[in-house]
Amino acid sequence: MKKLSTVAWRNLKRKMSRTVLLSGSAAITAFILFASYFFVFSMERSIAASSSRLGADLMVVPKGFGGQAGDMIISGTPTKFYMPGTVLDKIRTIGEVDAASPQLYLQTVSTVCCQTSGDFPVVAYDPNTDFTLKNWMASDKKIGKYDLIAGANAGGKNYVYHFDNEYMQEWVTLFGKDFLLRNMIFPTGMGTDKTLFITMDAARELNDKKGNKLHFPKGNISIVLVKSKPGMEEFVKRQIDRMNLNVDIVKGSGLQDTVNKQVFPVKMMSYMMIGLVLIMSALQVMTMFSALISERRKEIGMLRAMGASRAVTFRLLLMEAGFASVIGAAIGSLLAAAALYDNRILILQLLQLPMLFPDWTTGMLIGAVTTVATTLIAIIAAFIPVRSALKLQPYEAIREGEY
Repeated sequence: MKKLSTVAWRNLKRKMSRTVLLSGSAAITAFILFASYFFVFSMERSIAASSSRLGADLMVVPKGFGGQAGDMIISGTPTKFYMPGTVLDKIRTIGEVDAASPQLYLQTVSTVCCQTSGDFPVVAYDPNTDFTLKNWMASDKKIGKYDLIAGANAGGKNYVYHFDNEYMQEWVTLFGKDFLLRNMIFPTGMGTDKTLFITMDAARELNDKKGNKLHFPKGNISIVLVKSKPGMEEFVKRQIDRMNLNVDIVKGSGLQDTVNKQVFPVKMMSYMMIGLVLIMSALQVMTMFSALISERRKEIGMLRAMGASRAVTFRLLLMEAGFASVIGAAIGSLLAAAALYDNRILILQLLQLPMLFPDWTTGMLIGAVTTVATTLIAIIAAFIPVRSALKLQPYEAIREGEY
């Protein structure tokens, strides 16, 4: 087998034009496959994140404010209402609660954020327990106490132009304190888009200072976002009702359906492109190998006449197709990865979709799978013309190859 691979490799080097043609075809196929699946993977990852973290199953608000909370999962309402923080602790004692995170509605401020001026509601949240925002952020940068997160319509769309540049910083003054704009939230179609988010620790610290510009009861929160275990939403709701916490419980909205509808056309186009690329690649390799095999019939006949069996010749030709495809597919995958990662900001700007790009390790895995898939397609596609050529007797192949 080792000698056979050496012969196959020498054949590829001897006919560089043929090798470049095969490798080039594989590179184009791998490039399109990688790019298409990369988009699908990023969107699926985003949808999975929104399914598990963005959509709160229940929202718990003070009694009488259930109607104002409405049917939104993350509210940007400027209305201020408060309840004791002990409500959160009691909800967390319910075994069927997977996660519970508080938010604190502060007030609407007139300010400029990322060259966008307006009146923006400010909401405090807990980054340590949050499951509603973090996976809709443009990056996974760690959030500090005085870091700010902006919704898409609160300057976030401008921030995305430079969030990847560590030397560019945007500062916003809120309640007499400078906050560093650390991240943005993709458009959600809700109040979140025009909201500025600060950490709960920062809000409480500013509230405790003399002459503070915040005025909310110490130790209070505005809302508890609850995610229950699968299928236990109604049970958790009843459990909270039985605690007599003097609260209203509102079921989460169907944001997941909204997100799915938003990305469905792009996903379908990507899947269709992947399918078309696979079919076109197989046909292209089959056509190309049919032509190459026709040119090499004399060579194949001579090889058979010298004692090489059909099985050995068959493996040799498929090995050549495999080697050329591996090289081309690896190059195509690397080029696609480099192009996508280097231009991810431009992609986010153009698509305006919640896309969670995979890290480099996952990207390398996608590239490896793409390379293997492209190589297998090439080998399978080459199988038919190679098998057809080997049906000829050696003298027939030599004679046909001379014409």
